[in-house]
Parts: sequence; structure tokens; C-alpha cells
Amino acid sequence: MLELFHAAPSYYSMVARLALAEAGVATISRLLDIHIAKQQLSDAYRQLNPHMTVPTLRGPGLLLTDSADILAFSAHQAGANWLDADAGLAPAIDQVVTDHYAISIENLTFSKLLVSKPLLLPVVKRVLGGLSRSLEARAEQAADGGASLRAKAQQDRERLAALTDVPPAQTLKSMREQVHAHLCALPAPQFEAGLFGDRLSRADIVVAVLLARLSMTDELQLLERDDIRQWWQHFQTRTGFQSANIWTRFQKRSFVQAVIAARHTPLVIHD
Repeated sequence: MLELFHAAPSYYSMVARLALAEAGVATISRLLDIHIAKQQLSDAYRQLNPHMTVPTLRGPGLLLTDSADILAFSAHQAGANWLDADAGLAPAIDQVVTDHYAISIENLTFSKLLVSKPLLLPVVKRVLGGLSRSLEARAEQAADGGASLRAKAQQDRERLAALTDVPPAQTLKSMREQVHAHLCALPAPQFEAGLFGDRLSRADIVVAVLLARLSMTDELQLLERDDIRQWWQHFQTRTGFQSANIWTRFQKRSFVQAVIAARHTPLVIHD
């Protein structure tokens, strides 16, 4: 059985969960607390995923440490049930997926938060600055040389710079323009099917999760197309969408429950 290491509110975990659910791939859920206990930074998880990110999909002879790879794996498992198997449509599907991953969901989410609650900026600076220093200190003591810890520390410094070097309002404006352009460029969907035809594709997965995040951040007004809105309303009724726990709003109770569950979940299950 495959194990999916993920976090309940994590955007890219949602991409993985939805892709696997819609492809009919069964997994064992391994929840991580990435916000409070920061289990993704533990040495145990670092051995599994040196990037120290979620999601990770693990199974016999399989280790995927990126949502895009899990998405591609799901499409392969789905075979002809997804339109990715159609060579004629593959380039257009690839373009939608590529454009989606070019969007910094973190910048969109955090710039919106900082614009609405500017007093949080010092907190963000303190947290990210402290994380990078802690990772650098751990790297000095790491038996393996700590290269992955230093890379993660550098990533945190870059995240902090992206959120503080430019006014959050300016970042949010830029992100809105990028997302709006992406949504405007989508193909005209079939109402009760996929964006590219009578079946789903990787494009449907990433667009659905993007719209869920826009809903959660109160940015769904960026979606101006009625045809995509109708497709989105229908997509939310799918069994796969409902079983994948896709957040369209922040769920405080579910967040707390996920944190508690994560702390009772072993990080690494040995073969």
C-alpha cells in the first residue's frame, strides 16, 4: 500500500490528494503537522524527503517528493480514464499544468494575509528568520554535512525576501494579475466533464485546487468566466473532490484535529 505524507491545509498536499482520489489510487494517510510542531523539518522526515516539504508519496520501489510528480503518477495510473493519455491533447494539458506551477501560491496567500492584517508582518519576519537560523545551526551539527538543511534555510530567506522586500499590496496586485491571466487562458470546459473533454486530466486537478484556494482567500472574484464557474460548481460535487478533503475555507476545527492526528502518526514506516 502506498503512503501519502501530507498536511491537511497544505495546498500542494491537496493537489496530491485530489489527483490520487480521482485516479482511484488508494493510499495510507500519514498526516504531518507542518505549522506548529513542524514535523517536516525533523531528521526522520528529512531522510524521506530532503526538501522537507509535503506531499511525499512512498511505496515499494516508489518515492515521489513533489506534487507535480504525484500528479503525473496519478495520470499514469488512471490511464485512458484521463485525457492525459491522448497524445493530441497532451501539449495543451501540459501548458495548463506548467502555468499553474509558475504561480507562487505562497506569495498569493501570504500577501493577501499581510494586506488584510499588516500587524502580522513582524511575526512573519521573526518566524522565518528564526527558522533559517535554526536550520543553519542544525546543519553545522548534521552528520551528513547538512546540505539539505542549508538549502532549506536559504529557501526560507528567499521566502522572507519575497514577502518583505516589496510591499505586500504590490505583491498581491501582481499575483492577482497572474492568476487572472491564467484563468482567462483556460479552455472552454464541458459542464459535467473536464476542461479538455469528456474525461479529467491533470489540468482539472490543478485548476480545481487553485479555485479552492481562491475561495478560501476570498479571491474567487478573479474568476470572471461563467463557463469555468459552472464547471467549478459541478466539480465540487464529485466524489473524488469530497473524499480528498479540499479546503474551500479555513477550517479551524479540522486544523486542530489534523494537528492532533499528526502527532500520533509515525513519520516513517519502515518496510
